[in-house]
Amino acid sequence: MKKVAILLLGTAMLSGCGSDDSGDSRASSSYIGEIEAVNADTMTINSMPLSLANARIELNGHYVNSTELDAGMQVDVDYDNGVAYEVDIEPEIVGIATLVTEAAITVNGQVFEHANIAKDLVGTDNNRVMLFGYVDQTGKWIINAIHKANFLPAEDLYEGKITSIPTIGAFDMGLMKVNYSNSSIDSDDRHELKKDAWVEVEGTYDLSSKTFMAYDVDVEDSLDLANAEVEGYVTALTLHNSVGSMTLNGKTVIAITENTRFEDGIKSDLAIGRKVDVDLINNAGQLQAFEIEFD
Repeated sequence: MKKVAILLLGTAMLSGCGSDDSGDSRASSSYIGEIEAVNADTMTINSMPLSLANARIELNGHYVNSTELDAGMQVDVDYDNGVAYEVDIEPEIVGIATLVTEAAITVNGQVFEHANIAKDLVGTDNNRVMLFGYVDQTGKWIINAIHKANFLPAEDLYEGKITSIPTIGAFDMGLMKVNYSNSSIDSDDRHELKKDAWVEVEGTYDLSSKTFMAYDVDVEDSLDLANAEVEGYVTALTLHNSVGSMTLNGKTVIAITENTRFEDGIKSDLAIGRKVDVDLINNAGQLQAFEIEFD
C-alpha cells in the first residue's frame, strides 16, 4: 500500500529486501509522518524544511496542488538534500461530512470524536473531508487533524481492520459494511483478505444502504514500510529481556531486537501512547526497528 524508498541507515544493516518502486532514483530517503508547517514552496516534516518546487504531490493517484497541503496532514515523502520529490497525502478516512459538532464528525456513516479541531466545519455539511489519525490500544480512532477536501473527485476512502470473516464480496470493518463484489483486488491481497487484516478500501459510501461500495481493496503489507522512517504512536508493547515487539498506530507490528538503537531515550522509555520515529528495515522477512527516536 505504501511506497518503498531507500533510506541510508548504514550499509551494515541494509541486508533486507527493501527496494525503491517510486521510480525516482534521486530520492534517497523516505519519511512517513505529519506535516509540521507549510510556507510558500516549503514543507517542514520531522524538523526538516523541504522544498516543494519539484515535488509530485498526489492523493490516491490524483494530482494535488501544493497549496492544498497543510499542517497536521499525514504524508509519505521521498526526499534528498532538502528537496522533496514525491509527496503522497495519506488520510485514513475520506468522505462527506454529514454532521459536524464541536466534539464529533460523521463521515461515511461513522462517528469520529475529535478535540474541537473541526471548528470551521461546525454547522455545515456535505463537505468532502480528510481525517488523519490512528487507532489506539482500545481500538478507538484518535483523530489528530481534519481538513476539507472539496478539491478531490467524488470518491471515498476508509482504513481499518476487517472485523468479520469475509464472505464472497463482503466484510465488516467495525460498524462499516463493505461490499467489494465489484472491486479490483489482486490475487495476493485476496489470499490475505481475512479477519483482523488491515485494509484500505476506496469507493463510494452509499448512505441509503449504509454500505461502502468498494472498487478497490488493498491489504496492508507491513514490509512495504521497510527502509523508511515512520512517525507514530505506540499502541501495543511486549518486551522480554529487552527484545520483543511493538505496534505502531494500531496496525503495524515491529520487532525490537538487541540491535535496535535508541535516540533521546532508552528502551525502558517505551510505553503505550509514546510518540516515536522509527527507522525500519526488512530482516529476513521480518519488519524490525533499526532505530527508535523519542519525540
